[in-house]
Amino acid sequence: MKQKTFFSRLLGLGCLFIQVGLFAQKEPVSFQDLSFWKANGKNNWQIAGQVSADLNKKEFMATQPGQGVLVNLPEPQNRANLISVKEYGDMDVEFDFMMASHSNSGFYLQGRYEVQLMDSWGVQNPSTGDCGGIYKRRKFIPQEYLYEGHAPRVNACLAPGLWQHMEISFQAPKFDAQGNKISSAKVLFIKLNGFILHENVELSGPTGGPISEKEVARGPIMIQGDHGAVAFKNLKIKDFDGQAASLSPFNYQVYYGKFKSPKDFIYKKPNASGSQAQLAWNASKNNDEFAAIYTANLNTPKAGKHNLELISAGNYTLQVNGQMIASDTLYSNRRKKNVEVDLPAGNSAIKITYYKADADMSPMLGFGIEGPNFRMVNFQHPSSTLILGNGPSDIILLDAAKPTLLRSFVDIQKNDTRKRLVHSVNVGNPAHLHYTYDLDNGAIAQIWKGDFLDTTPMWDNRGDGSSRPRGPVLSLGSSPLIVKNTDLEKAIDSMPESAGFKIGGYEVNEQELPTFEYEIWGSQVRDEIRVMENKYLQRTLSIKKPSSDASLKVVSAKSIQAMGNDLYAIDGQSYYIQAPQASIRSTATGQILVLPLAEKITYSILW
Repeated sequence: MKQKTFFSRLLGLGCLFIQVGLFAQKEPVSFQDLSFWKANGKNNWQIAGQVSADLNKKEFMATQPGQGVLVNLPEPQNRANLISVKEYGDMDVEFDFMMASHSNSGFYLQGRYEVQLMDSWGVQNPSTGDCGGIYKRRKFIPQEYLYEGHAPRVNACLAPGLWQHMEISFQAPKFDAQGNKISSAKVLFIKLNGFILHENVELSGPTGGPISEKEVARGPIMIQGDHGAVAFKNLKIKDFDGQAASLSPFNYQVYYGKFKSPKDFIYKKPNASGSQAQLAWNASKNNDEFAAIYTANLNTPKAGKHNLELISAGNYTLQVNGQMIASDTLYSNRRKKNVEVDLPAGNSAIKITYYKADADMSPMLGFGIEGPNFRMVNFQHPSSTLILGNGPSDIILLDAAKPTLLRSFVDIQKNDTRKRLVHSVNVGNPAHLHYTYDLDNGAIAQIWKGDFLDTTPMWDNRGDGSSRPRGPVLSLGSSPLIVKNTDLEKAIDSMPESAGFKIGGYEVNEQELPTFEYEIWGSQVRDEIRVMENKYLQRTLSIKKPSSDASLKVVSAKSIQAMGNDLYAIDGQSYYIQAPQASIRSTATGQILVLPLAEKITYSILW
């Protein structure tokens, strides 16, 4: 069947650097007890060692004794929000959370701006009330009226009972000396399970259900506890409560010539000199065959470890107080260097030496610093980090408005190993659930949610034949699905010759959905993978003459936990396999989930 493909092209607009809280370490919140919190009512919160949720029971969550997990189990007469004792202004926060089925909660920044936590698994068009949404504001005129709010870009929510990861970078509102608000609060970004949901969203005022409608410079964290069962772990907070570093104007000296190292020009008389308020490579009148030395005084309000960042196209050295702390003698394009440096309070002398010989890349130079209690501050002129000339190529994206297939090379990552699949098919679905099928092993190598493929590496110029998923990937590895019983516990990563494996290709039905065919161990296999309820993948294998001395190795993992009702949680509740008649076996490196061969086998992957 002839297949149509739809590509969209996005213009490459140069190089933009946004770095928030990469260096500054977030402080973990202890979940050994509830001392970090205070409740505004009867306390329905507790500390547990482990939690689990049942996909088929609304708002149900089971707990096991221990420490490390914060759990809300609301009861009709016992529903309270949880409020931190400490208050925060600008902050970065990250945490893992688990939703019970049909459950609802919210994470309030400063107790006033709600990031929605919700069981939104399978929702196709998420709203402000879905997981990761910034909830609406409210007015009473005279009835309650909801307005504004910001829906997440994509639905990145996982299934109930799975651990999910959220990262939030928040900028508090600012006030003058008289207490008048001079700038609104802002969400710099929100990421859920690796997806960016929001960027640079201004919050004009508190959302619904705040502790107060009055905005403040510092306020507590509040977690909503009056709606449904929810659990948290690995909560980490970075409080940016300090004054940022400052930098004096840069003095510069410029030398013209094709230099291979600083010794070729540092003893020469400069061709030009002057001063710049901000760092900029264009102190030189040339785009190449020049060198420049920049000096300035960096003032850090607090002594301690700081992260200095330098980016350049060409070569550079970076010195602080006369000591060489970074250099790049390789001729590189847009290489970024981050180095941790102990700095005293007060002034430190900064010296940047930048030299560029050839015209095969556009000039670029940038410098920034991040401290123990302030965010990254960039000191370059905006034009100094823009790529001039031809710049990067247009990005070529493939969408899946209908079932879409693309053959390409694919690089997959499993643990610390990277592998290139040379015979693979990427299958996209309008439900935004996609997978890569490894034709050489009859394996689902990876799955992902969101948009389909970035085909730029495949089609730009001559290309390398590969494509990349446009969403965070859940790697399932790429090893044979059907293996001999004697080899079940062995780490077999490629198809053995003795398997007699033959690729039969695939056929496409009227809905343009593929069914893959192959032979292995004398059996003929038809492999059908379908999206179910816009939520998960169901796999059905039809096997003629199933071998009596082989089995189906569904998944190999570090840990597999039986949850009941044929449901298995994989690798610390990161995703589920639902497989009737499956069994768990131990191996030297972890565990495997095994199914006996039969003429028809069905199991599901839920995430």
